[in-house]
Amino acid sequence: MKNEISKLNFDVPIKRESVAEMVARRILDMVTAKALKPGDQLPPERDLAEQLNVSRPSVREAVRGLSILGVIKSRHGGGAYVTDLDGDALLGPIRFFLSLEKMNIRELYDARSLIEGDVARRAAINMDEFQLATLDTILTNQEKTVKDANEFRLSDFKFHETIWIGSGNSFLKRIGESLNSLGLEFRRRASERPEVLEQSLRDHRMLFDALRVRDPSAAADAAEKHMQNVYRSTMNQPTKGGVS
Repeated sequence: MKNEISKLNFDVPIKRESVAEMVARRILDMVTAKALKPGDQLPPERDLAEQLNVSRPSVREAVRGLSILGVIKSRHGGGAYVTDLDGDALLGPIRFFLSLEKMNIRELYDARSLIEGDVARRAAINMDEFQLATLDTILTNQEKTVKDANEFRLSDFKFHETIWIGSGNSFLKRIGESLNSLGLEFRRRASERPEVLEQSLRDHRMLFDALRVRDPSAAADAAEKHMQNVYRSTMNQPTKGGVS
């Protein structure tokens, strides 16, 4: 036993959190427990410091960190509020990280292929006739926007959103939205030439056809191929704006 103990490494120090980190964690715990809800205002800095028995600079640093993460937002006129915790707010720091790591583009679209394929597979079974009719209308409108990247981007989101909802799984919908939002950051750096949007439109039609005949395997294949085409067009074009 002595020999075993002597081999243990006690050189690594115990990690200590700063006071600001502990304050931030306490606030996050309250948000998670729903003691603080979206739109709620935090107590003034002085009061919060007194309640937590910490210094005001520690509170200030914690709030600043939570603001960067999109959990807290300062409003004009003073006061810090809990945000609505939507995907765009919480994905801000991740977007920044991904913008610095080109290799993550491949990993992102690999993840999107997996998620969108499973979403499409489920949607082929679960979508109702109204949702299918909605997709058909969206695609008809998309044909008129292949020369307008901004308009196409809006209809592109509606197309995918309808399928996310149609999958019947709210968690997959949320994941799909988040990955789509991240993908858009990369696509904004890709040229949006009409032929690129036309390819997306063809991909959408192939996916819709599979959904309409309720073929789960064909729908999954079409969704994955669409993600692969989006990835290639993102990587092969000069930087300028884009669509996901």
